[in-house]
Parts: sequence; structure tokens; C-alpha cells
Amino acid sequence: MITHPKILVLGGGMGGVEAAINLSQRLKGKAQIDLISNREFLYIYPASIWLTVGHRTVEDLSLPIPPLAEIHGFNFLQEEVQEVNSSQQYVITNRQKREYDYLVIALGGSKLKPKGIEHTRTVCRSPQDGIDIQEKFFQLVERGHGTIACGFSGNPKDSTAVRGGPMFEVTFNFDTYLRQKGLRDRFELIFFTPSPKPGKRLGEKGLAQIAKLFEKRNIRTMTGRKITEFTAEGVVFEDGTEIQSDLTVFTPGMAGHPLLKNSDLPLTEAGFVPVSDTAQVKDLENCYAIGDCSFFEGPAWRARQGHLAELMARTAAENIERQVNEQFPRASFREDMHILCVMDLGDEAVFVYRDDEKAIAPQGAWARWAKLAWERYYKLNKEKKMPRLM
Repeated sequence: MITHPKILVLGGGMGGVEAAINLSQRLKGKAQIDLISNREFLYIYPASIWLTVGHRTVEDLSLPIPPLAEIHGFNFLQEEVQEVNSSQQYVITNRQKREYDYLVIALGGSKLKPKGIEHTRTVCRSPQDGIDIQEKFFQLVERGHGTIACGFSGNPKDSTAVRGGPMFEVTFNFDTYLRQKGLRDRFELIFFTPSPKPGKRLGEKGLAQIAKLFEKRNIRTMTGRKITEFTAEGVVFEDGTEIQSDLTVFTPGMAGHPLLKNSDLPLTEAGFVPVSDTAQVKDLENCYAIGDCSFFEGPAWRARQGHLAELMARTAAENIERQVNEQFPRASFREDMHILCVMDLGDEAVFVYRDDEKAIAPQGAWARWAKLAWERYYKLNKEKKMPRLM
């Protein structure tokens, strides 16, 4: 039995911070818990869609990690991870070599880089990208007319490596903002994706809801067309058709974190770390991977979401606690896995829930208030001012 184990958590996103907090709650005084991240704040990506239309600032969406570390009792190390060696149990950062007894990898993923990607902007990368979208959007608003194209794609090597939800929200928030300013009839909004059925993971009801919204709000869709390249003028498709746009907001398919390619960890073809439903890395009992950097087998509808990363984080923390106490790691995230998405439309929202048994997608202003309330709750919970509700 390791008397005072060293636990390293790599990554300061939703999954990594939740893992450090939960480990601290379970093992306070019994383990050294170090969270390593290259930035000193947790960025609340689910609410970042509001940055694009000026309803939030980067400061609104950022939770400084040092105060969280002090509140919850873990150590924060602002360092850049450079190497992971699971066989010898150490991590090398830009500052030093750090050994561990247990490792939680929560580094997130990367984005594919289709030709001309530099001509697009996305909310799913860095806070600065959201600011860039906002600035360009407001320039078009000031001009008084324009064409805006929003879209996403996947990764042919991994059907789960896609994040289209924020692009739906950005599109609908642009639409609502322009309507409120009396400018909607002077703008064309286009939604595009190679997927023939964008949003199919949400279930038939969610899919039908999205189709109705596009029609009702006069948003032109171009689906099922493979993208050849992006240009400064717009999007070019394989069938020869093009979109001419003044602003192209696009989220490409996901891939594994590039750092892990040079590690000794097992990786899928798309570069993700394969884990079991205990969040343990294949064939490595003391190594866990959670969130976007991981891959697990499951139902076709499974999706990469922040709340799943947190669920995996709590699973990893419970299993590490069990291992520290010389018990078998039995906690599983599979039984509680589901899709929960509040798709904000700018003036109301669609509340989407799906699991193995049901799929619902009710719509209303109440759903938007629920997302706004969640944002506030999330901050208060992380600051230990409100208990976790679920």
C-alpha cells in the first residue's frame, strides 16, 4: 500500500478540474494531488457561444484555478506538459520531471486542419477565437449587411470525434441578434456540414426540431456535401458548389492530443486514448484518461460533452480512492452516461436529453433560463458556494 501517493492530473479543463476537486474531497490528507495546466484559468466552453454576440466577456467565462486549488486543497502547477511515460511513471514538463503513482490525463483533443482552415474561426479552440468572431460579426452589423456561414465536420477515423452543437447555437444566436437589431432581412445565414443528418445524435425528435428551426428562421442549409477547402471568400465543396461568405465560423473534426503521439500510451487510429468504463487506460491500472482525449466503446449516440468529462472525472477519482485503499476499482461511468444539451437559440432554447431508453427535445424560454442558471450554478459549485446537484 502506498502511504502518501502522488497523483498527477494533466489538464485544466472541465474534466481535469473536476478530477482534482473530487480526488481532493476523497483523499484530502492522504495523497498529494497536483493539477498541471498551461493556463491559469478554467474556461467555461458550454457558455462561450454567448461571447460571439457580446453577451459575455472572456473574464465572465473564466474561473481562475489558483483560488480553486486553495479552496479545495489540491496543488496547481502552471506548466506545459511535454512528455508522458506511463511505463516508468513520470511526466516531463517545461520545468521539471514529475513522478507519479496515479495519473489522470485530461488534456483534451486537437482539431483537424482541412485546407484553408486559417480562413475560418471557431468557438471550440481558444478564448481569442471567440473574441475574433465577435469583432468580425460586429463589423458586419455596423456595415448593415452580409453573409455568414456556420458549419462543422467530423473525423472519418472516429465517428465520435465531432462537436457540432456549438455551431447550431452560434448560428441561432446570430439570427436572434440580427432580428433584435432589425437587420435580419439584410443578412443571409447559411449552415453547412458534410453530415447528411446534422444533429442525429440528439435523436429523431431533436433532429426534427433543428430542421424546423432552420426553416422557420430562414437559415439556408447545405448538408451532405464534402468540403474541399476554405478560402478568404468562403467555402468550396467537392461537387463544385461554393458559399460566398463574409464570416465563416467552422469547427473541424477532432483528433487526439498531439503530445500523446510521442508517448508510450495506447492510442486509437484517430489518436485518442482507449479506456474502459472505469476510465482506466487499456492495460494500465494506475493511469486514467477522461474527456476529449479518451475513447471508449458505447452506443452510437454517445457524444463528447463537458458533463461527460466530469462524469468520467468522478469515476476516475472514485476508482483511485478505491485503489489507494487496496480495493478493486469498480466505479463505472457507463450506467450514468447520457446526452444532455441545452441548445440556446438567443431568445429561447431546446432542451435535449437522450439515453438508451428515451430521447426528448422540448423547446421554450424556460430552457434558456435553465442554461443561464446552470452557468451561474457551475461557477458557484466550483467555488464551493453551492453543493453539486447531480
